[in-house]
Amino acid sequence: MEYAFELSAQRRIVEANYNTYVNPILHPNRVMKQHDFLYILEGEWEITLEHDVRSETYPIQKGDVVILPAQLHHYGTKLCSPNSRNMYLHVEDVPGDHAVELPEAARTEENSVVLPTVIHCGSTIEVSKYFSEMIAVCWRDTIHRSNRLSCLFDLLLCEICEQESAAAVNTQHFAFVNKIAQFLQSSPEVFYSVSDIARRFYVSEKTLNKRFKTVYGKTFYAWQMEQKLDMVYQALQNNAELTLRETAVNFGFYDEFHLSRAFKKKFGAAPKYVRQRVSV
Repeated sequence: MEYAFELSAQRRIVEANYNTYVNPILHPNRVMKQHDFLYILEGEWEITLEHDVRSETYPIQKGDVVILPAQLHHYGTKLCSPNSRNMYLHVEDVPGDHAVELPEAARTEENSVVLPTVIHCGSTIEVSKYFSEMIAVCWRDTIHRSNRLSCLFDLLLCEICEQESAAAVNTQHFAFVNKIAQFLQSSPEVFYSVSDIARRFYVSEKTLNKRFKTVYGKTFYAWQMEQKLDMVYQALQNNAELTLRETAVNFGFYDEFHLSRAFKKKFGAAPKYVRQRVSV
């Protein structure tokens, strides 16, 4: 489904905040008077949206923006994963907002943006910054709060629109990159070099890095390092008995010192502090 949102409309942000679900739940079953904008910070979910005489189910994950338009019935069809977190905005519906029958024609309108239900924004931080800034402004009692929120929402719409346009370009390389990602996830104990993967998938190192940058906004090595460190973080949280040396071996690092340096660079703290927070 695609929906057009009026730009430069003076609209009210009814509510904005963070949600954390330690235990899995379904998304609420409801019809809202406002648009519901979600940004998934952690975890996965599945939401069904009903429109006209049909319904569509959308799997969503970390880095996705989900848009549930006002007056349309939506509900969860799958429990979110444990410890899921999101940011949300409940945004006033204005007369210029409407469902779109011919998306390509509507994109030429300068006074609105046309967006699908789910936009993958995992490779950018700008969208999440707008969400968090709007939440912060919403909770401050200032004289210009309403105007600032309305302006920020326009900026958010424009940024999401740019991300959605970029995603269309990324689609041609997504299947190739996803195949490599699945291969790496099946053997987390190995830290592959660019040349290893390039030979295995019959491309040049330059092409491999270019496709990863197109899809994920970073080189193959940077993407692999980020994935491994996220897995290390989760492993340390879930297994208090696992030593740092064993963890390094399990995820392909040279040794515990290599792992510790990389971990601190990404998370701003040594691995031992993850264990301390879990044990408290």
